[in-house]
Amino acid sequence: MIKEFGVTNLEVTKEDISKNPNNPILRMYDDEELIGTFNILTGEVIENLDLADYDIRFAQRQIELNRDNYLETWKDYVGILHA
Repeated sequence: MIKEFGVTNLEVTKEDISKNPNNPILRMYDDEELIGTFNILTGEVIENLDLADYDIRFAQRQIELNRDNYLETWKDYVGILHA
């Protein structure tokens, strides 16, 4: 038996890139609901809509582990959107 407790996603969006291409942001969703945003460069919480302490720790750890990938994706989209 497999049960799904909840789905958490971290996402770089074209909307954020278009608004402010010099400020890389990562959005965090829980069960498709936006619960917070983070600065990719620093890992700091920008907007806390419904983040628990463990959500913040999880996101900051993922940013730390994947910062280069998130920034590369951000820069690629900046190039595409502003070409």
